[in-house]
Order: sequence, then C-alpha cells, then structure tokens
Amino acid sequence: MARFDDDWLTRLKAEISLQRLVESSGVALKRHGKDLIGHCPFHNDKTPSLVVTPSSNLWHCLGACNTGGSVIDWVMQSQGVSFRHAVELLRHDLACPEVSSSLAAASSSVKTTTVPRLPAPVSLDADDQLLLNQVVDFYHDTLKTAPEAQAYLEKRGLADAELIDTFKLGYANRTLGLRLPQKNRKSGKAVREQLQRIGLYRETGREHFAGSLVIPVCDEYGNVQEVYGRKLNDNLRKGTPKHTYLPGPHAGVFNVDCLAHAEEVILCESLIDALTFWRFGYRHVTSSFGVNGLTEEMITAFVSHGIQRVLMAYDRDEAGDKAAASAAEVLQPQGIACYRLLFPLNQDVNGFACEANDPGAALAEVIRRAEWLGEGESPETDDSEATLSENAESVAMDRDATPVPPAPLSDVRFELF
Repeated sequence: MARFDDDWLTRLKAEISLQRLVESSGVALKRHGKDLIGHCPFHNDKTPSLVVTPSSNLWHCLGACNTGGSVIDWVMQSQGVSFRHAVELLRHDLACPEVSSSLAAASSSVKTTTVPRLPAPVSLDADDQLLLNQVVDFYHDTLKTAPEAQAYLEKRGLADAELIDTFKLGYANRTLGLRLPQKNRKSGKAVREQLQRIGLYRETGREHFAGSLVIPVCDEYGNVQEVYGRKLNDNLRKGTPKHTYLPGPHAGVFNVDCLAHAEEVILCESLIDALTFWRFGYRHVTSSFGVNGLTEEMITAFVSHGIQRVLMAYDRDEAGDKAAASAAEVLQPQGIACYRLLFPLNQDVNGFACEANDPGAALAEVIRRAEWLGEGESPETDDSEATLSENAESVAMDRDATPVPPAPLSDVRFELF
C-alpha cells in the first residue's frame, strides 16, 4: 500500500483545528490552563476526562478510553473508519474548511457506519462510457492534490499544468472505493460490478490501476477509449507489472486531434515519451502501446488524415529497432515515409530529455539527424533554408510562449549517419 507523504501528513495534523473539529461534533470544551477539557464522547463520561491541547493540536482521554492522538486519530475514533479513510476525509476538509462542521456533526453519535461520508465521484446510474470518463476525472482531480504523484511527474520532467490538464493525467491512490457506497449495499455492489466489467476494478475488489500514474487515451469528443497506468513505485513485489492497460484489445489513438493539423507525426513507443515531446514543443506526436502496440486503428487514422511522414521515436534498443523497422514495413506501402530517430544506445525519449541541459534543443538535434528507413534515397528534399531543430530551439528559448508544432519535414535537411 502506498504511503502518504510524511511532510504532507505533518501539515494536515497541524493545519486542521482539532478544537474546531471537537466542538463542531457537539462536545463543549472549557479552558483549563493551557488546555481545554470536556466530556469524552467515546465512553459514558460523568466527569470531564477529554483533554484537548491547542498548542500541539492533540487530544487525550484520561478516563476509560485512555487513548488520544491527532486530528486523524479523532476522526478514526469518532467515525469508525480506517487511517486512510480518515486522511481522505481530512484532506477534503483541508481544501474546503466549511465541510468540517458536517464532518464533525456526523460523528456526534459515535458508531461505525457503512456509508462513506465523502461525495461519490461517479453517477451510480451511469452507462459504461460515462462511468469510465467519471473515474478518469476523479483520478485527474486526485493527482492535483497528491504530493507523491506530483513528485513523480517532476522526476520525469512532466510537471507542467497545461500538459496535465490537456491530457487529463491522473493518479489512482486507492481511494475510489472510499467514495462509493459499501459493497454490502445494493448500489455499492452494482457499481463495483460495473467497474469490474469495464476494467477499472479487479475480481479481488482492488482498483486495476492502484498506485499508478494514469494516462487516458481519448477520442475527438473527449471520451476515454483506453487507459495506461505506470506504477509510481519501482520497488514492487515480484510479478507486479509496472505498466498496465485496460483489459482487452487496445483502443483509441493518443492525441488524435494532432493528426488533423499536420502532414507528419512523431510516433513514440510509450505514452510518457509522447508526453515528453509534447512538453517541449512538439505537439504533433502520438504513441503506440509499446513495441508491439501499433494498431490497425492507428494506421487507419494516419491514412485517413493524410499523414505523409512518420518519425519513429522508439527506444534505442534491439526491441525498439525491430519494432520501428516493422512499423515502417507496414506504413510505407500506405504511402507514408518513415524515419528513425536515433537516441543514444539503450535510451528512450524521456530518459534522454531528462538528462539534457536543454531538452527542446536536444530533441531537435535528434530529429534533424533522423534516418530514412526506406530503400534508396529519402524522398525529402535537401534545398530547405530552415531546419526543424532551429524551430524547436526557438520554442525552448521562450518558455512562456505557446509551443508551436514542428515544421514540415519537407523543410528539414536530413543528415544520414
């Protein structure tokens, strides 16, 4: 189970007023020196034995309970929920302080409940497509308040607000179930069965993408067609995959809208690599679903949109080289010229960009040296006055400008190795 960030938990415990939470639940507190005292709601307390210390934001029952702790412990005790559930309730309170009164009021009658007190992020009567869209939206909202997910994006050079919102990047932090009716209720059982049917839940009752950065693949109408998950933690139990998709055949074309605005496209091996190109100014980029993931749907989309040139940005390893060559054999008979982007041996796009001092310029140089994958001479001309690398470098120098799409490859001077 993924841990909450320690610094963030410290902030949570410090910034949410325990006194406000306790008093909102109906416990009257009176000043007693530096502390506040009141009747403990967790046992039949005839003499005030609950002590709240505002300076440390801690509480303790000196009576029969003989327990205490932070605001998290108070919510766990008062509402009969797990540590993770309590943190999620308080996370919501930290973002929206006005909800704490209803949170605390719900605990005035102390008992364990089967009804989560967080708002459900999905419609319980939604069809499969709407439910899939809503869960992706929930993961997207979750990422924005998840320090561990933000740190992962920072490490991969993808901590960019525009990119995150454009592609609805999300994070599955194992809290979706806390917001659903419990499975012992009819509505809770039904929605879980539906989530399992569309691939978001497993038979074990766990989220399919738990602990993963979530990257959806949407159609031109914004409907989710495919979902890719990348585990944040590389230290996984043996047999646990780092990369996960929805069960069944792949569907959709990543960043499909870009195909309508260009004659060429950069084709990556992974979605994270495609996001890397997009992040540094190359908006005409898409991705297969791994080395063997170039689908008929993608090929059809390339042809129907009139794509004339594809730059193969697969990993620079044996598998990537073979996959690029195989893709070229499929695409070139369709009238699509194919070029290979040659990164340093055993590197992928994201790793290369993360190591570069100027990722935009470094990617431009790799593109400038693209290698023709067909037989004979490249169909591209050599009489251009501008190169794609110059275009990319101008984008990289102006970080506040809206990145522009790559220039047509017909304007690029190719140098073969």
